[in-house]
Amino acid sequence: MDTAIIVSLIGGAVAVATAVYSARNARRATKERADQDARLARMSAEDSAYRRAEAFDVGLQQRMQAEINRQAGEIRALQRQVNRLSKQIREAGLVPVSGEEDQL
Repeated sequence: MDTAIIVSLIGGAVAVATAVYSARNARRATKERADQDARLARMSAEDSAYRRAEAFDVGLQQRMQAEINRQAGEIRALQRQVNRLSKQIREAGLVPVSGEEDQL
């Protein structure tokens, strides 16, 4: 065989091996990039869901606290009204004064 043919065969084999190696690396890089994009998309969706849940939770807690404060105000108003009415009943002499009523 002529040395030129041997050199060209070796060169061709090296070129094919290089092309296969490059294609494999390109395919691996594309897969890794797609996997990373999927991971980032999932993390973004989870983060968004957590933020929405947190905002809902904070809003719910604020509404619940407002309702608790409103009801506490109503309870205080009712307690004042009961105390006032109890005092009026005692002063009118309709009920004898006892220790239990003094606690109202």
